[in-house]
Amino acid sequence: MRSGFLGPLLLRGTLFLTLLVGGSALAQRRTFTQERFVAAAREVLGVPYDLGGRLRDPQDGIDCQGVLFYAAERVGLCGWKSFSVMPTKSVPAGELGTAVEGLAPVASSELELSKLQPGDVLLLVGFDQNPAEPSIGTLKGQPVWVWHTGLYSGSGQWIVGDHFAGQAVEVDLKTYLAEHADTYAGLVVTRMTDGPHPKRCRKHPPMKLTEAHGTAR
Repeated sequence: MRSGFLGPLLLRGTLFLTLLVGGSALAQRRTFTQERFVAAAREVLGVPYDLGGRLRDPQDGIDCQGVLFYAAERVGLCGWKSFSVMPTKSVPAGELGTAVEGLAPVASSELELSKLQPGDVLLLVGFDQNPAEPSIGTLKGQPVWVWHTGLYSGSGQWIVGDHFAGQAVEVDLKTYLAEHADTYAGLVVTRMTDGPHPKRCRKHPPMKLTEAHGTAR
């Protein structure tokens, strides 16, 4: 085969694959909705709480960040290892949405539920220092650190892999904040519009539910 013919052929083949893969990625991004994100998070309701749990096997539970990462895997293109466990890195990078103006952070007592949308990521903050990372902001002139995470599911509820409840639950947000006001002073809210955007997309086996996890599905 003549080299002059081979070059354009390879170029067209490369272009076709680029369009095919790129088109598929764009199609998946366009199908992102907050409702799908919430629905994915509900799949893990009832899974036992396990600090650092990522559903690697039937004995592995899930923690608060695990709930977010599980849902993000199912509405995005990247595996859970793509997302930073450090809020001071993930929030500025917009991995799970951008910070909502006026709610980053906001005191629990000043939170208006009408300003939240289903699918909003909620990062609960407190005044206790986390030596592992810098503070994420200030409340009442004092620095605060993220100590818990979940997502707003609508109608005043939020979904959280909760160490207090011992499992992933969907409960009233205001009641939760009031019951744990001595631990969490407020929250930072981020919101996605077109799906997760980790800084680095990693492909690997996804988090997986089994019958042994005893979910509420």
